[in-house]
Formats: sequence, structure tokens, C-alpha cells
Amino acid sequence: MITNDMFRNEVYPVENKKERKTDRRTLYTRMVIKDALLNLLAEKEYADITIADLCREAEINRGTFYLHYDNLRRVMDELFDEALSNMNGVLVQIGCAPAGKNCNYPLCHFLRQNGKYQPLFFSDSLRSHVVERIAASKWADFREHMGKQSGLNDEVLKAILYFQINGCLAITKNNIDISDTEWAEVQQQIDRFLKNGFEKL
Repeated sequence: MITNDMFRNEVYPVENKKERKTDRRTLYTRMVIKDALLNLLAEKEYADITIADLCREAEINRGTFYLHYDNLRRVMDELFDEALSNMNGVLVQIGCAPAGKNCNYPLCHFLRQNGKYQPLFFSDSLRSHVVERIAASKWADFREHMGKQSGLNDEVLKAILYFQINGCLAITKNNIDISDTEWAEVQQQIDRFLKNGFEKL
């Protein structure tokens, strides 16, 4: 199973003015490379993207790319790390709130509000990887929250977690262009459905 600490952003120490300048240039180049991959993912599937494509999009040469990354997978996983890190404040649990309160969909909200990452999370060829990354990142929180609430064992809880992640990705992707008002109506209907199920656990 994929875990968050498999790939970490490098830390660049800043000791003097020259190193600080290099640090900024390095961070900027890595950002340009990641943005280029996101732009390409908006146009085609990950499996069809080459390093040559990415270098053209980022307007860099292959040598510059290899100074920063070994391969495209490293770029992709750094993007996942970045996105999941940004989700930490909003994606504490994927699941229904306790009975009597509205369900919430923090993953769905994150994806609707952060168009930058949509090509990464909505890519059909990356779907399995996306689900695994989210599940690995959020399993402990989900287990703590839903295990206490439902009394279900880990096997069933994992099935529910995967079901919810897949559902949230599909619903958000299919409704990404609707208005906030229309989205709220979709969410309310799903709330009713999920509440009935969770209240019977």
C-alpha cells in the first residue's frame, strides 16, 4: 500500500545569499515542472505523457528535468504529496457526520475549490493510484471516527472508505461544471441517502 512518506519534498537549507538564490530557482523550476504535468493531464492521460512532452510544456530541456526528478512518477507523486498536504485542514474524515447533523464531503469540496489539482485526481488512468493515495493518507482518521461511531471491523470500514472515495471522485468529476446551488442540491440528496444508511449501523 502507498503511504505518504514514500516520497517527500526535498528540504533545501538556506545558509547564505547565493544558496538562497539557488533555492528559489530550484523551487521555481520544480513548480514549473509540476504545473506542466498538470496542464498535460488536462489534455491527455498520464500513460500517454512523455518526458519530452513535459519538457516542451515546461519550456525546459531534458537535462534540467533530470536535475530535479528521476522520472514522471516522481513528479506525479510530489503533486499528490502537495495536494494531500493541502487537504489536511479540510479532509479530517471522509464520511457522514454524526446522526442529526449534515453529512459533509471535504474531499469533494477540496476538488471543486482547487481546480489546479483536478486533472490529477480526475485522470481515468490514475484512478487506482489516486484512490490508494487518499485511502493511505486518511485511513487512520477514518478508522478512528467511523470505528467508534459504527463499531464495524477494519475490513468493512476499509470497504466503506474506498466506496466513499470512489463515489466522491466520480460525483465531483461528473458535476464539476454545475453551479454551487445545484451542487448543494446534489449534496442534500446524497446526505439523505447516506444518513439513512449510517443511522442503521
